[in-house]
Amino acid sequence: MVIALGIKKVEFSSNLSVLTEEGIEQAIKCRTALTEMQFDQCFSSPISRAKSTAEILWQGREQPLVFLDSLQEAHLHFLEGLRNVDARKLYPKEYVQWREDPSNLCINGVYPLKTLWERAREAWLEILLTPGESFLVVTHKSILRALICTALGLGPERFRAMDVNNGGLCVFSFNKNGEAMLKALNMTAHMYTDHVYHY
Repeated sequence: MVIALGIKKVEFSSNLSVLTEEGIEQAIKCRTALTEMQFDQCFSSPISRAKSTAEILWQGREQPLVFLDSLQEAHLHFLEGLRNVDARKLYPKEYVQWREDPSNLCINGVYPLKTLWERAREAWLEILLTPGESFLVVTHKSILRALICTALGLGPERFRAMDVNNGGLCVFSFNKNGEAMLKALNMTAHMYTDHVYHY
């Protein structure tokens, strides 16, 4: 199970923002929706927004949270910390490329999506090599897209082929060879109703 926490500002890998009241409410809705499910372990990005969400979701469980640097959000250098409107105004070329052709965006000689894909593969290895059968993963929108794509064998050019909402849940199963099956993408019924999931 993968839970994505969307953000409204272009914070990306910066650790400057905290979980808002709306984010706390969304995390509580996610926790309620998952009450019938058992997890062996919870993995989270160490960035404060995801960390706070994971702490809400994992509250009352015995196993400690595991924070993986590989689950951190994309690093967009000078675009980080800016609101979308400000990023568009100050760095129009880079902003438009991030929105329209992100796999070819190069900042300071670095292709952020290439780095993101490498971290997504690393995260899957860390998660799938952990003993257990059912895992909860709390992360951010861009890295979640990369996790989905890498699990399905899609490259960075498919980054915008799917979207995930704040609090949207994605469910994967893996066979003994580590091959992924996407069972559910961006489930959000729990954000609008008292829906509880059973997997």
